[in-house]
Amino acid sequence: MRKVTVASLLVILALVLAACGGAPAAPPADAPAVDAPAAQAPAAPSGEMAKEAPSLAEAVAAGTLPPLEERLPKVPFVVGPGVLLSEANVPNWAPGQYGGTMNSAHSVADWSPDVFVMMNEPLLQAPDLSVQGIQGNVLESFEVSDDNTVFTFKMREGLKWSDGEPVTTEDVRFTWENIYGNEKLFPTGVPARFRTGYDPAGDPMTLDIIDDYNFTLTSSGPYGGFLRNITIEGWNGYTELINPAHVLKKWHPDFTPIEEMKADLEANNLTDEWWQLFSQQKRCQSWDVTRARCIGYPTLTPWVSVEPESPGIMVFERNPYYFKVDTEGKQLPYIDKVVSVQVEDVEMVNQRVLAGDVDFLRESTALIKVPLYKENEAKGNFRTVLTDMHVDSSMLYLNQTFNDETWRKISQDIRFRQALSHAIDRQEIIDSVYYGLAEMPMVSVGEENATYDVDAANALLDELGMTERDANGMRMVDGKPFSILLEHGAHAPDLEPVAELVSEQLKDVGIDLQVKRIDPQLWDQRNLANELQATMFWGHDQGWDSDYTGSDSFNRTARLWHLWHQTNGAEGEEPPQWVKDMYALDVARWSSVSGSDEFNGLKEDSFAWVRENLPAITIVEKVKYPMIAAANLRNVAEGGYAIASNFAGEQLWFEQ
Repeated sequence: MRKVTVASLLVILALVLAACGGAPAAPPADAPAVDAPAAQAPAAPSGEMAKEAPSLAEAVAAGTLPPLEERLPKVPFVVGPGVLLSEANVPNWAPGQYGGTMNSAHSVADWSPDVFVMMNEPLLQAPDLSVQGIQGNVLESFEVSDDNTVFTFKMREGLKWSDGEPVTTEDVRFTWENIYGNEKLFPTGVPARFRTGYDPAGDPMTLDIIDDYNFTLTSSGPYGGFLRNITIEGWNGYTELINPAHVLKKWHPDFTPIEEMKADLEANNLTDEWWQLFSQQKRCQSWDVTRARCIGYPTLTPWVSVEPESPGIMVFERNPYYFKVDTEGKQLPYIDKVVSVQVEDVEMVNQRVLAGDVDFLRESTALIKVPLYKENEAKGNFRTVLTDMHVDSSMLYLNQTFNDETWRKISQDIRFRQALSHAIDRQEIIDSVYYGLAEMPMVSVGEENATYDVDAANALLDELGMTERDANGMRMVDGKPFSILLEHGAHAPDLEPVAELVSEQLKDVGIDLQVKRIDPQLWDQRNLANELQATMFWGHDQGWDSDYTGSDSFNRTARLWHLWHQTNGAEGEEPPQWVKDMYALDVARWSSVSGSDEFNGLKEDSFAWVRENLPAITIVEKVKYPMIAAANLRNVAEGGYAIASNFAGEQLWFEQ
């Protein structure tokens, strides 16, 4: 087994001590979101006209771009100390200099997670990706009724899409009525986030348009978690509610005859299926920002995608209509361009880091590589910042609805999941893979089931009737070999070594776990098709008020139960009562206000439910996360969640 060396451990510990001394951790994410009026951004700067990047000033002078005062909203979002990231986590925030290209790398075609997060603009936001101090972002402001049922939103007057067209409530109305209200596009109606209690079976909220810049959403019952839902939940962006109607109406039969779409339908091997053309080719949601088909699509992001000069490269140039400025009146972003290069796999992404070809990287880093990063910092002109991981980095998911009756019977028995948990030597994994910088899963597994106890594991498996073994000591069921195929993608560097260690450890109790690495896109396809028997992946846990009971976790734990829940029983399979109990907990949690006494009690109930049922098996909790930043990149977080720096990409700048 691989073990941490003393030298490597000293490197890691030095980073931890530096991080602890330089910046405290992010504030708790379970503080009240709406107990007080929404936090306000700093007042817009006065006096000198807001500034812009030299390249845009040249375009204005040439008459090819309107003046800045015609491109910014009347009330721009002002970024200053503590606005996007807390002052504790960015103690040296400073207004920046314009210019430069931020280079990154990705290993999956058409998908760069670091760029996606950096480009994502939610409707509302709070510092450090928390739910404390929620304020406007794309939307200017909001008000909430005393009973948490009526949400009134004000849009930014003068806000424009990246093509210069105005953003108004018509974009909201079109999204609500012509996208969510169209049975071809959304057969079950509005998504769960717009239903009371974030429940797929809940009553849809009601949209009322007041004027061009004001609207309300009303729920039939208390939905205190709605603000959180449009701030951070599921990394959702503004496209959940605001889409460029002026573009999409061209591909919707309510506004354009299908005959006028015929050429595009035929080019995509479609006949009358306009809704497939609309969803798969013409509408670009926040998740699609790095896809080649979305080049030139109007956005509200800091940068917009442009045609690259060669394949395998993503290029994003500054959005001249971006709605944010800094405290000196400079239009953001500071950095001119973002470029991400596709390479073969995660290992090659890290090789580009070591060679000095990456200015920012978070998604594909790993603690196991920190000594290597430190050795190459000077040569590669970068620095390694040790911050916090926002997820439980490695969890063992057993698909309890996989199409094998023997497997279903065994995996759905809590004793089997308890046995596997006892058979995992987590301390060895913490020492070998995470350099000691992770903790035992006390919240999601509990002391009893997280204890490494081979005898207890064997006793539980014997109790299940898995007493027969082959010549190699591996367990059999009904006279046949019993094995588990764990397929994982190269989503993060720690998934494979953790999976391999777990495979070795389970042999001690006679469980044959076969580990196979597959292409991430194939992994996603197999997961959606309910074809993954088991996998190793991360899970969102304690970061945002506890997502252990969130229905998305069952997307990997039991795909068909998840489908049943998401489609109100129209698809998938009805789950057992212990799973329905989780759904009920989730509805109650979303009805309450994040951070309230009621919510905190429900949060503890959800933790207890997870420990009791072990829907998935968490390996470790609270893992540290290395983030790579160019040596001269400024306004980078020194503490808190690493991914929060992605969300604050518009404030990053290169010191010349």
